[in-house]
Amino acid sequence: MDYQLTFRKIFYSQYLFTGVRITAAAIIPALILYHYDVLGLMTAIPLGALVVGSTDSPGPFAHRRNTILASICINFLVVVITISLNHNPILLTIFIVLFGMFFSLIGIYGNRASSVGLIALFVFIFNIDSKASFGSPWFNGLLFTAGGMCYFIMSLILYRIRPYRYIQLQLGESLRSIANYTDTISGLFKQQYDKDYLFNRLRQQQITIQQEQDSLREMLLNTREMIIDSTVKGRILMMMFLDSVDLFEQLISLQQDYNDLNEVFGDTELMTTLVSTLQTFKDELNALGYAIQFNHQSGSKVDIKTIIEDLFNITLKARKKHLTKKTLPAFIKLRQINFTLEDIGERIKRLHYFSGYDTITTRLYKNYPGAELKTTQTEISPTLFLSSFSLQSSHFRHALRVTIGLLVGYAVSFFFPLGHGYWILLTIATILKPAYSISRTRNKQRLLGTITGVIIGFTFLYFVKNSTLAFLLMLCTMIVAYSLLKLNYYISCVCITIYVLISIHFLNQSNFTVVIQDRLIDTAIGCAIAFVISLIVFPLWEHKQTKELIDAFVEANKKYFNTAVSYLSSPANFEARYTPVRKEAFVTLANLSDNFQRILSEKRKQATLAFYHQFVSSGYMLTAHIASLTSFMKRADGNFNAKDIEPLIYNVNEKFKQAEAALKGESLKISLSKRNAPIANKVSALFQQRQKEIESGKAEVQTETRVNLRELKSITDEFEIIDSIVDDQIKIVQRIMQ
Repeated sequence: MDYQLTFRKIFYSQYLFTGVRITAAAIIPALILYHYDVLGLMTAIPLGALVVGSTDSPGPFAHRRNTILASICINFLVVVITISLNHNPILLTIFIVLFGMFFSLIGIYGNRASSVGLIALFVFIFNIDSKASFGSPWFNGLLFTAGGMCYFIMSLILYRIRPYRYIQLQLGESLRSIANYTDTISGLFKQQYDKDYLFNRLRQQQITIQQEQDSLREMLLNTREMIIDSTVKGRILMMMFLDSVDLFEQLISLQQDYNDLNEVFGDTELMTTLVSTLQTFKDELNALGYAIQFNHQSGSKVDIKTIIEDLFNITLKARKKHLTKKTLPAFIKLRQINFTLEDIGERIKRLHYFSGYDTITTRLYKNYPGAELKTTQTEISPTLFLSSFSLQSSHFRHALRVTIGLLVGYAVSFFFPLGHGYWILLTIATILKPAYSISRTRNKQRLLGTITGVIIGFTFLYFVKNSTLAFLLMLCTMIVAYSLLKLNYYISCVCITIYVLISIHFLNQSNFTVVIQDRLIDTAIGCAIAFVISLIVFPLWEHKQTKELIDAFVEANKKYFNTAVSYLSSPANFEARYTPVRKEAFVTLANLSDNFQRILSEKRKQATLAFYHQFVSSGYMLTAHIASLTSFMKRADGNFNAKDIEPLIYNVNEKFKQAEAALKGESLKISLSKRNAPIANKVSALFQQRQKEIESGKAEVQTETRVNLRELKSITDEFEIIDSIVDDQIKIVQRIMQ
């Protein structure tokens, strides 16, 4: 193992960067206050920095800045109101309803607003306990504001010093995720492989990559200075991102069933070389990801040109040995795979070149307007907020669950003598999520994480009396907790519990055993309340969203298909039309797959679950084949025109219409074109002519027939497969809708 590389991988992770940033913003003021022996009176300052830092997610700096400032202002008002009322249970109950509904409902404005609302609820809960605050409401509000400003100033300084750091970290993560995807794709070329396992893994990896690319779109394309500014680094990062998106599409086009190739070539040198080529690309993409995160220029460890040439030479040997009339279709597919791998290799070479951020590189830069790739921003509109007050709104139902859960938790903490009763409310607010499946998973992780953290924290403090070691453990667990908050909630809960126990131990050693008991009891009560509430109060079952997601997927892929084939009739400005619909197709597919995974986690028996699984699987094949069709049409540009394939396009669109009708519960009789497409007749003639050439000993002669057949047959095959997939989806939808 390369321990140096492993350490650098962890050290330069975007998640660790987030954990260190939040921890530093809380610990630095805490140490200063501790030095002057006023930390006990001014705990709100580091706490204010901690909670505000939790709202700061990657994105354009303007969005991050506005989110942080909004959180600081809201937290100030919440602190003042809460402390002013914390001696009046009736008024507190009223504000639990008001704050619970309002701060949960503002999630309709997006993830940033949702995080601000959740943190405001946390601040409200922190200050419900009158023993947790000292002095006047205004004084405590100012302390929270001071802590938030500490984080804001630190974040501003970091941005000014390294404005592209977040983008580099995210781009490096994305390229490494694509490397893992490449590794999984290579398994499809092995003679023995578990098809279901590989395709499930590909689906999960594609969701991750899609999420990472959406984050990069927001950072790069919604920030004017990255697009219009003359900074070399900003332009090159834009180019690297766009190349990575195109590279990923090429990889998606390889996500197919290769049983036919394995039947023809078996465990030969050719298939082994295909696997090793993809493994080499995986290593190169990993190296690129690390280099971008380390802010170093990446250099290729291998000669990609030589690797591609070797692949083509081995393919040539296989042709001489295996090419016959029967194996001709397999060789046509193999040739297109080779071209795709060649294109991927060229893009990897470009990415290596770009990583040097050379000024000369910007000559390749095109003034991408970026509008076609922008993420959708939700307008902050009062009308949208008011329109959500309906049981038809998932946000409103979630707000009701949170509010009812907080009311029950407050009643329990009020009527029973619990030392840290507000921990019950914190547990409820943390666990309850819009979807039941997520709440259920979080509930389990929260409870187990708290128990594990208490055991580890108590054991350490019981046997280790060294304050320095205790502080170092607290520091490490804080960093790990906020680094893994979005990656592994169980470990994050373990670490949060440990550092909370150690920090309380520093502040109040006399009641430490009581604190541990309170932590366990309060968390268990909060988990129980959250579980019951999520189960019986307007639960959001994932299977009820299935139809809507399938509908969005069918519509998006219909646009994706028609935009792809529009290349032949109007190639001008094709990329500007194609990129947004491709993105939308991938997003709807990721949403569909993510929904299916959450349905599985609900562990509810669904009669149509098997059919839904079939639809998701066919969805991945559909996007892969549309991507392949696009690539093939670009390579065959000039060999035929749009009219040659009009009947094929017409038939696929008719099938899409039938799928849309099936989703509405309607039966639509479609009118398929009975006439042969000119391109199909042309391919048939070329195929017969090519077979004659092979019989006459011209198998290796680069004739015009050979070139045209390779290009045109690949296209007609893709149309046939796409038509067949959509036809299968119609039958699956009809079974789901029964």
